[in-house]
Amino acid sequence: MTHRIAGGSLLATLFLSACAETPTELPAEEEEYRGLPNLVIQAFIPPVILAGEGDTIYLSDLTANVGDNVSAATVMRYYISNISPVDVSTALVIGERELRKLKPKEHDESMETPFVIPEGAGRPPLFLAACVDVNDVVYEVHEDDNCTTSPAGADQLIFDSGAVY
Repeated sequence: MTHRIAGGSLLATLFLSACAETPTELPAEEEEYRGLPNLVIQAFIPPVILAGEGDTIYLSDLTANVGDNVSAATVMRYYISNISPVDVSTALVIGERELRKLKPKEHDESMETPFVIPEGAGRPPLFLAACVDVNDVVYEVHEDDNCTTSPAGADQLIFDSGAVY
């Protein structure tokens, strides 16, 4: 599936595709969890924002159910901070989206969702985090793999695009 990031960036499309991980089998000691869903964020871009307060940015994510059962519909939330790694307990919420229920091994993607950087976010560079099932409605194999953050030390993005990130 091909998607275009603002300005037609093929690089961002390739990044999303390259970051999607192949689900793995559960270790033997976790056999008791068979039959449960497990929501994970497999790709999230951009990880670093060079825009400032009041600017509109566009976020994309690829979220999957790598578990063995259907997940309930839930909420994906995005956070922003001027500190890396992002601590979601203290970061500002930049927005959220509904995540539909997912069958086992199914994924859902959100491409170029616009959000405005809120007042108080600080000066660029800004770092992002995304968490799925923030309302904790899905009983999962692993409850501790629902968030992803910007990589520590990432200080630059390379996008073949005129858009501001």
